[in-house]
Amino acid sequence: MTEGKKRGWLDWYFKSNLLMRILIGLILGAIVGLIVGPKITVIKPFGDLLIRLLVMTVVPLTFFSFIAGTAGMSPAKLGRVGIKVLVYYLITTAFAVIIGLFLGNVFHVGRGLSLVGAGGGVTRTAQAPSIVDTLLNIVPKNLVGSLAAGDILPIIFFAVLFGIGVSFLRESKDERMKHAGQIIYDFSNGGFHIMIKLAEWILQYVPTGVFALLAVVLGTQGAKVIDPLGVF
Repeated sequence: MTEGKKRGWLDWYFKSNLLMRILIGLILGAIVGLIVGPKITVIKPFGDLLIRLLVMTVVPLTFFSFIAGTAGMSPAKLGRVGIKVLVYYLITTAFAVIIGLFLGNVFHVGRGLSLVGAGGGVTRTAQAPSIVDTLLNIVPKNLVGSLAAGDILPIIFFAVLFGIGVSFLRESKDERMKHAGQIIYDFSNGGFHIMIKLAEWILQYVPTGVFALLAVVLGTQGAKVIDPLGVF
């Protein structure tokens, strides 16, 4: 009974609409940031924590989900499904690029908003890689390095190939290989569901993190950023 009471006083928060909580966090962050001013940077770690939590989940969630998803299909279906996924990915990516370019050029999103980091306003001009280099870079030289650097495409490439291998093991006539494949599949599937649960927990912190992030931006840069942020 005591434990139930300890959990119950936050029920109103966790049972309320998440999007509404995020919106409230945005509004309160803007108001508090404008009122307090530059001193609001004292809460910056709360915003940085949100970014770190989100980045923390991306790589393991991607890794486990692609292995589990690919390994869960029979080898006979992998080819057909793989082609459909590739076509779907290319089409949706093309639409995303088109929409982004259109909205960016029409509304000039971010114009007037300066988010200068600790290194100041120093910028670097990077040369765009060739198509061949882009395709080759999808294949990781070192999986551990790609995982550490958060290179998503190489991680996906390896995870898909690894999942295909696991799928063939699960269909093997050799009981020892079949058992090994099933163990790896169960582990990857379990890891995926664990990361989903972690992501659900992190989402509950998003309103607080958003509040801190927006409060710091408004507090340090003032009301001049309201217009570009509003357009965004």
